[in-house]
Amino acid sequence: MRLSRQKAFLLLLVTAIGCSETTSPKLPATFALVNINGRALPTYFAVTPARTTTVLSAYLTLQTDGNAFWQETRSDDAGAVTTITHNFEYTISDGRIEVGSFGPCVDCTGTYKGDVSKDALSLVVAAFSGGGSVIYNYRVTVGIPVDIL
Repeated sequence: MRLSRQKAFLLLLVTAIGCSETTSPKLPATFALVNINGRALPTYFAVTPARTTTVLSAYLTLQTDGNAFWQETRSDDAGAVTTITHNFEYTISDGRIEVGSFGPCVDCTGTYKGDVSKDALSLVVAAFSGGGSVIYNYRVTVGIPVDIL
């Protein structure tokens, strides 16, 4: 009888641990951009009637202290390559992420919202008044140190 209770307790404990697995990423984590609106990189930022920028790569690093670092490399129509970086803050709640500057700031770029899981992240980086949006889809990286970006 005692052995059956021990087995039941062990089963209950293993089940509780298995059910408590989080869907949030293990922090710190770096996410690499894999596509924009489903288009693999390199790709244009958005369909526009004028000239547009081509996104070559982008990374988003989430630190354990609530800070985020974003880096994007682009090329323009003339072939000039530039890298843009921003420091942000972020919050995660119930599989949703918000990245931006939540306090007073001098060079604010906006707030971006999306979904996050332990291995993927998507952010709406632009929304258009007539409908439609630009969505960056990231995957968690392996082998890129979070402190080099």
